[in-house]
Amino acid sequence: MKTKSHSELVSESINFTAKRCRNKFGMTLLFSALCIIIATIVNFFGSVLARNITLPLYLDSVLTLAVTALCGLWAGIACAVLSNGALWIFFKTSLPFTLCHVLTAVCAYIVFRKFRSPNSTSLFSASFRNDAAEFSIDAFLWAGLWSAITNAISGNVLVSLLFASATSPNVDSSVQGIFIVVPNLTFATYYAGVLTNLTDKIVSAVVSYGAYKIGKKFLY
Repeated sequence: MKTKSHSELVSESINFTAKRCRNKFGMTLLFSALCIIIATIVNFFGSVLARNITLPLYLDSVLTLAVTALCGLWAGIACAVLSNGALWIFFKTSLPFTLCHVLTAVCAYIVFRKFRSPNSTSLFSASFRNDAAEFSIDAFLWAGLWSAITNAISGNVLVSLLFASATSPNVDSSVQGIFIVVPNLTFATYYAGVLTNLTDKIVSAVVSYGAYKIGKKFLY
């Protein structure tokens, strides 16, 4: 029986490792694509549901936090763009509000990075999705809180500039209610925006945490 040389053994080891990495990369890419597709569908129908109920919620980013936690920033942004793109195609929503959704993914990524590596000084250096440690519900709630703040600021600016403080019927009703108490449209718009985004993102954080726990079982 011929004994393999050291160089042949090294070559086989490298080829095996490369093949394993390619397979792992392919499975990870497939998992990320499935997460983005599922999250986009849920976000879309969440927004459709919000249009047909009386609660002042958006529900268009229900699973964006989960996708960002599982697959990273690029997947979160892709989910945001696809979700708002689908809403624009079917319901003629305003594309500038995609910025708010993208900020949700960015804020979530920053929060998750800090929860993963609290002493890290670089927020965008590397993906964290291959770390086997799990995020707690606290990470999702903080991600939801910061997303709500950035969404309230950016969303209210867009509403004021593009729509004269009028967006959707459910949210408009809350603005009108506050306006009756405090007859200042700017104050009513911003105050309602903060309350709506805070409630919406907390709901999204809780739902995303549940989806994240399920996704982790398939990822690892």
